[in-house]
Amino acid sequence: MPFALIVAAAAIPLVHESKAHGDTRYDVPGVLLATTGLFSLVYGFTEAARLKNPDDRSSTEVQGWGDPSTLTFLILAVVLLVAFVVWERRARNPMLPLRVVLDRNRGGSFLVFLFVGAALYAMFLFLTYYFQVNLGYTPLEAGFAFLPFSLGIIIAAGFVSQLLPRVGPRALILPGLVMAIVGMLLLTQIDQDSSYWVLVFPAMVVMSVGLAGVFIPAASTSLIGVESHDAGVASATLNTSQQIGGSLGTALLNTVFAGAVTAYFLTNRPTSPGQAEQILPLAFIHGYHVAFFWGAALFACALIASIVLINAHKEDIPAEPAALGEPVD
Repeated sequence: MPFALIVAAAAIPLVHESKAHGDTRYDVPGVLLATTGLFSLVYGFTEAARLKNPDDRSSTEVQGWGDPSTLTFLILAVVLLVAFVVWERRARNPMLPLRVVLDRNRGGSFLVFLFVGAALYAMFLFLTYYFQVNLGYTPLEAGFAFLPFSLGIIIAAGFVSQLLPRVGPRALILPGLVMAIVGMLLLTQIDQDSSYWVLVFPAMVVMSVGLAGVFIPAASTSLIGVESHDAGVASATLNTSQQIGGSLGTALLNTVFAGAVTAYFLTNRPTSPGQAEQILPLAFIHGYHVAFFWGAALFACALIASIVLINAHKEDIPAEPAALGEPVD
């Protein structure tokens, strides 16, 4: 709260109003279709990880993908999101004009942010579990344990912003995503007795430096060639892609994690409450390994999207941010 209040107070004198001109009425049907569709999709992933017998503390069996509740929400999500696309094609004032996302470079940037957000938010979730459940960190200690990741992005971002006009976006995004994959795969090696400084810290540094090489070029590429009227939509779509990716990735990988923990228990059935307490941390470790592996797979999807779709050159990146259009972010 104190930080939010400080930012809000600074925004009043420093941040100038920016809005699109012309016919800008709200697209209420589009908002409802997109919101309910995404809610159904995330909730469907969450339902797959729900315990079948939540009142039984010894039960670890989850509902799974074939459960009627899971399938209902996933089917509803597909119907609503398809209806959203159809509506946006026909609406007079669409919330998301499809011309914004159908451009090759912009669409590629949105997909990169979607996949990176899905992997990244899940990494934060499972490392938080690992720090507190397995290593016994307090919540405050777990928060400090993430600082190298934030500092790595901040420091590397300064170098990336200087390199971008010289080498172009692909030369930074591709190796950056490779580094992110390597960092995530390093986390699949953690164990109950792993050292934070020997394994987790290097993985965080490698991942953060790599992602600094992704965020800045992809953000710049997402606004190349966008018309002034659509600049706000393009910028908002980039941020929304990351948030949607985070929601979907957390729900999806948490489901994968729950399934992996259940499978470990079924393979190593405890014969007593004491043995169950001994097996639980090991089951969680197995779940982390599976979740981090699929997190690396999501980074790989971002890599494929950037290879196939992003073809902008350094000449396409404006030297000044103002050249991208009106200030929008």
